[in-house]
Amino acid sequence: MDRIVVPVTAYTLDLYPASAAGGGRRGGASARDVSLRALELGLALPSFWAPDEITDAFAEANRIWIREAEIEFSPVTVTPRSEVVPAGSSAMWAHFINHLSPRGRGVGVGFVYDLPEQEGGWGGGRVVVLAGVKVWSGIAGFAGNTLAHELGHVLINDPNHNSAAGDASNLMFERRNPRVANAGLLNRAQVDEARRRALLL
Repeated sequence: MDRIVVPVTAYTLDLYPASAAGGGRRGGASARDVSLRALELGLALPSFWAPDEITDAFAEANRIWIREAEIEFSPVTVTPRSEVVPAGSSAMWAHFINHLSPRGRGVGVGFVYDLPEQEGGWGGGRVVVLAGVKVWSGIAGFAGNTLAHELGHVLINDPNHNSAAGDASNLMFERRNPRVANAGLLNRAQVDEARRRALLL
């Protein structure tokens, strides 16, 4: 199997609120309406990702993807960037899709401090966003395993994690435990779909 190489444009993303005026949410907030408190209050959220953390995350993600499907995310260029974003998850994800998708080949990856959901990251289209506060408390390699998972959402059109078939050792299993080493395995159908998609990136 020949290796497929996918270039990456990565950013350490400092996030600023779309509207500092008006401070918090208006009206009643339901328990399901989760958003970043700092952005709601008009406060910026620096990325806080160090270059070596990003390098280590990609080393682990590539180890998994090369082993499983002969796909490598390289070269990785990392630059600082600021984005003005809404605090809500749906609008924030739409902003990332519209602003981080590369114009040429490859994938855009944003490294942020936090996301307005309990997930360690988001992935889809040609964009991945990884939340430091959600992955730093995990065991060694957890950030890279989570990055590999989110890159999997770029390569495998499976937003509901159905292709993992409930197998916790599968890279695309929906629940990632930060204190358990995930094996990061893929099944044959996932490998085939990921390689087809990688050739188009």
